[in-house]
Order: sequence, then structure tokens, then C-alpha cells
Amino acid sequence: MGLDMYLRGEKYLHRNFANPEQQRTEDGFRITNLQLDLGYWRKHPNLHGYIVKTFAGGKDECQKIELDADQLRQIIAAVKAKELPTTEGFFFGVSDDSDEQVAEDVKIFEAALNWLAVDDKSRQPRLEKTTEFEGSGMTAYTLEVPENPANEERSVYYQASW
Repeated sequence: MGLDMYLRGEKYLHRNFANPEQQRTEDGFRITNLQLDLGYWRKHPNLHGYIVKTFAGGKDECQKIELDADQLRQIIAAVKAKELPTTEGFFFGVSDDSDEQVAEDVKIFEAALNWLAVDDKSRQPRLEKTTEFEGSGMTAYTLEVPENPANEERSVYYQASW
């Protein structure tokens, strides 16, 4: 028994109506989502306490805690600054706050942030100049939001078990 902590990524794969033959399948059935293990910790209660207190209002019921890019950045900053609160619990163990552990924690959360950003970067809206009105000093623009080329959406969540 003990505190096991998981950082996971989920990819939701949209149905590809334009090219159904490109759909990912397993055992003859369409895959709708994938779960990826982005990080794992065994008995790191201070990190657990920080995430639960900061992003779940202190409610600690082994629930999924969804984390967006800004929250991942906030965790990275707290880990780097060694601002994780001392957290205790039955079978939780003791956190390792060595420089090596901090570097490993940062590496995991930065990798998760980069993985999550793949979807964000591919769908950034951009302004396209469409018309310049001669002599008026005015220009018309249209806002273009590109289609999601990977035809997927990504999310990251934290969950613990004990």
C-alpha cells in the first residue's frame, strides 16, 4: 500500500468522415481515445498535496484532476521554487526534495506541457490580410482558425491512488 501518482494524457480521436479508411482501429473497432502515461511517482506526498490543494480545492478522493497548460506551468514553477507544502497521510511516505528529484519532476511536467501544446499550436487562429483600401489607410482582415490536422483533442490529468 502507498501513494501511487499518475500524470496521464488523453487523446480524443474525432471521427474522420472525409477519409474513414484512415481511422485508427483495434480488433476491427474504431478507436475513439487513447490514454498515455506521461508521468508516475511513488510516494511523493508534497507534490500530491500541492496539486490537490491548488487544483481540487483540497478534495482528496483519488479523483481525476484535469490540468491545463497554465496549471502545468504553475506546478513547474512551484516545483522549481521548492514551494510544495509538507503533506502527510496514511501510507503516503515522505517526499524527496533533492535537486535530482526536482529536475525529474520538472522534466515530466515540461514533457506533458509540450505534449499538450501540440494540439494548441496546430490550431492557433491567425489574422489574414484580405483587402487594403487604397488611400484610406484601412485594411480588412479575416480570422482563420485552421482545422485540427491530427483530428484529435488532447487533455492532461492527475490522479492518485492509495
